[in-house]
Amino acid sequence: MSRKDFWCTMQYPSNSRFKSDSVAILRLATPLVGGQIAVVGMTVTDIYMAGQYSVEALAAVQLGGNIWSMITLLIIGIMIGNNPIIGNYWGARQLAKLRSQFQQVVWLAVPMGFAAALGVLLGIFILSQLEISDQVFSIARDYLLPYLFTALLLPTFYAFRSTFEGVGDTRPVLVFNSIAFALNLVFDYALVFGKLGAPELGGAGAGWATLLVMLFLLACVAIYARVSRTLRDIDLYRHFGRPQLQHMLKTLAIGVPIALNIGAEFGFFAVIPLLIAHLGPTVIGAHAVAINIDSLAFMVPLSIAQALTILVAQAEGRGDSETARRICLTGFKIVFLLALVLSALKVLLRHDLAGLFSAEPEITRLAADLFLFAAVLGCVDCLQIACSGALRGFQDVKVPLLIQVVAFWVIAFPIAYSLALTDYWGSAWGVKGFWLGMIIAASCASIGLLARWYYVAARVVARG
Repeated sequence: MSRKDFWCTMQYPSNSRFKSDSVAILRLATPLVGGQIAVVGMTVTDIYMAGQYSVEALAAVQLGGNIWSMITLLIIGIMIGNNPIIGNYWGARQLAKLRSQFQQVVWLAVPMGFAAALGVLLGIFILSQLEISDQVFSIARDYLLPYLFTALLLPTFYAFRSTFEGVGDTRPVLVFNSIAFALNLVFDYALVFGKLGAPELGGAGAGWATLLVMLFLLACVAIYARVSRTLRDIDLYRHFGRPQLQHMLKTLAIGVPIALNIGAEFGFFAVIPLLIAHLGPTVIGAHAVAINIDSLAFMVPLSIAQALTILVAQAEGRGDSETARRICLTGFKIVFLLALVLSALKVLLRHDLAGLFSAEPEITRLAADLFLFAAVLGCVDCLQIACSGALRGFQDVKVPLLIQVVAFWVIAFPIAYSLALTDYWGSAWGVKGFWLGMIIAASCASIGLLARWYYVAARVVARG
């Protein structure tokens, strides 16, 4: 197929195909949305409880949470590399290879857990070098200490989860994470405020709550892998093989660029609280409120992107490149329409959302202003994350990494930093300068990734 022919096929031949593709995407994405919202909801719960406890606890948990979020995203990125591999094997019905891939990813999770724990220690050291009060640092350090143990468990949990998702079984994500969200709410309440017979640990209690929840989640996925009807024919635990470096490297070859891709974007977000720490707990708290609510909304395009990865990989496994391309187009349309709705809600409810997290007038006022930036960000960010998900399904990960690095760090970061913390453009904008930088970065990434998707999809369809 020529490029001209490919461009002509960008329109659907019938509404029925669009509807059927939409149903397939939403059937996968809906449980993922619920599950992802539950995961981010746990962080939001931590922020909420800390905010009710004290302004210092709110700032500390936000700073510590950013350290942990960055580590988590790198782990998730590497494990997402398992998704298209599992999806290809599932689409081709190569179940023995699928089982072996799962087992090797479980082995890979062991050294990743120790690396993540070292990352937590590094995060504590970084916090000790910031211009923050001794009280805020002490709370943030105590909040992160339980994550030394959580870090050891998290990669194994995602080894299971990415395998379930690769075969298209997203129900466990919704069910287990929803239960975990409820448990985290109870544990946060008990351990932060010293209720239900638990000790009063303040902001640090939220970290211990997360550890308890992770133990629950790991037990759930390990049991589900044994009893699930969907996975019965695969028998994931049968003839558990020894570690094989070449299989681990295959996962890393896809997963590491994905992790760095995610890190390029979310590292930009994560570094903001560190750079504005000297502006005081009020600014940090307002940013925490806005970014955590925005993260909840971001779970919608992220889940659709994950669904695209799975469906594209499965279609490629069947050798059906035309269906893979068509599913991508459907996903792009769906994600943009949903982003428009979510952005409208951010604008309309900004004062109410800000007031939920803090009674401090300065925090709520600034957070409400930041929701206006978040509304614009959501409309452009959705496209770049959807394109990333589609390209992962084609196992195209290196060029998207380059695009993300250039967009966020070469183009946007210098502009954001100079706007926020210098007088180069006039009076310093403070945290609002970084939010404008996020919009610039996401816009550049969306343009670059859309162009890359067009090239890759045309090449794959032409190859037949």
